[in-house]
Amino acid sequence: MTYKPSEEQRKIIDSGDPVLLVCGGAGTGKTTTAAAAVRAHLERVDRERAAAVSGRGRLPVARALFLSFSRSSVAQILDRTADVLGPYLSRIEITTFHAFAWRLLIRWGGVIGLADPQMLTDAEAKLFRAEDTLRYRDMMPRALDLCAVPAVREHLQGRWSIIVSDEFQDTDDCQFDLLSSIRGAARLLLLGDPNQCIYSDLPDAVGVGPQRLDAAMAMPAARRIDLPDVSHRDPSNILPAAAAAIRRREFEHDAVRAALDSGRLLVRAGLPLDREADVVAEVVQNLREEGATVGVFSHHVDATTGLSDQLTQRVIDHEIVGLPECLTAALEAQHAMLRFAARAEEWELVRQQLAVFVASSVRGKNAPDLAWMLLGRRAMPATLDRRLTELRDALLADQIGDAAQRAAAAHTALGLPQGEKHWQNAAQLLEPLVARASRRHADPAEALEHLAAAISDHRAGLLTHVVGEPAASVQLMGLYQTKGREADATIVVLRSSDFYGFERYEPFVNSSKLLYVVLSRARRRTVVLLFGDNPQPLVAPLIKLAS
Repeated sequence: MTYKPSEEQRKIIDSGDPVLLVCGGAGTGKTTTAAAAVRAHLERVDRERAAAVSGRGRLPVARALFLSFSRSSVAQILDRTADVLGPYLSRIEITTFHAFAWRLLIRWGGVIGLADPQMLTDAEAKLFRAEDTLRYRDMMPRALDLCAVPAVREHLQGRWSIIVSDEFQDTDDCQFDLLSSIRGAARLLLLGDPNQCIYSDLPDAVGVGPQRLDAAMAMPAARRIDLPDVSHRDPSNILPAAAAAIRRREFEHDAVRAALDSGRLLVRAGLPLDREADVVAEVVQNLREEGATVGVFSHHVDATTGLSDQLTQRVIDHEIVGLPECLTAALEAQHAMLRFAARAEEWELVRQQLAVFVASSVRGKNAPDLAWMLLGRRAMPATLDRRLTELRDALLADQIGDAAQRAAAAHTALGLPQGEKHWQNAAQLLEPLVARASRRHADPAEALEHLAAAISDHRAGLLTHVVGEPAASVQLMGLYQTKGREADATIVVLRSSDFYGFERYEPFVNSSKLLYVVLSRARRRTVVLLFGDNPQPLVAPLIKLAS
């Protein structure tokens, strides 16, 4: 589809402002317009440089940096804007903040004493103590330390002529400081929406909030453009208008009634908690029969993982989005099994990696008992001990290809309680990596080293949100992972036991923004499923909308 900018979007594209803040609601075209603005900027710089050069040789081409928060956003940015960017796509670095920080540390970390930075997941940190490692939360502060080195900062400040920051209202203090450090003379194009600021109450969200937009406007020569509240995701604007009314707590608004009457919004209440998976599976099947892509939005890690496992048992083909630690832990555990089968590692490593996987599939500050059992720190049931022994003996008798298949089936063979879909996804990721390593190296030892390097790179990509997820027809994710996503139809699963923040009373100024985000992701239909008889005050008014 050819991009035809509106009058307000054209102002953004034609702007030459040093700092331009673009605000707009969900689906108003901020990302696509930013892509068009980046292309226009690079075209202008090319013309200006061509006119200025006289006998000085060719100047380096102008480049752009596009920073986002999640790998899903990066993937969708590429998908939505490839036609708009055209031949300039190769000159635009589109990445996440953490992937960008990790890349800096890999390249120049030695300057600040991180010659060989290693990443430690939260699950690993629950089980082991490791020195000279980086946690996810450490990456941005250490990248800032690196940018304080004059030579590094000078190099970065000369690399890009324009920097775009998506979801700018969600940048924390470290991310904002990083932008300021690497900017130099580059233009800043900042995309934001105060009504989608849903992370301000989460742990470690230091400095996140609508005040970030005020900070942008306080920068020299800053200008703000607000896009009209017209959705390009749902051209009828029925669902976005209803979502906006619900955010304002206007549940009887005409926009909500129009969404219900048109069938674009469906609310079902009083559903039994013990039939959650059955109800969700039925709705998914009905929507898929209509040819719709489906996004299923659940709550926290445990709830999302548990629902995924139950959908898998009901043969609902889907991909679980997010929870990269669980996926990387599954990948590492299966990789350890392959190395053990090849006599390149001890069985102890397999048990350690299985313990990390178990710890990564549940939330909380402490690792579950099963993880400690796998590490030999607590007594293990005889059944699990027997299953581990059978797996160990079978792997020792396997060739590499057979070992990969056995590792893929190990979740079921061991009877692990959670994370089955992540284990399956890891097996799918591992298969081509094993095949590629075997093709390139006839020597098994060299093939194993090639595989280890490939998995290390993939792990870093997953944990820093640079590796994209499969574009499955049905995707399951947590409520807080829905930003930047869209599908033909969405299913919002709300339970009476869910926790939505510390606000207890109307008007739920902050918590209602989460409802706005999850209710504005669909192109055609949103189905809200309320499970339990005593919903939280935030979502209780939705009961009156139930059919």
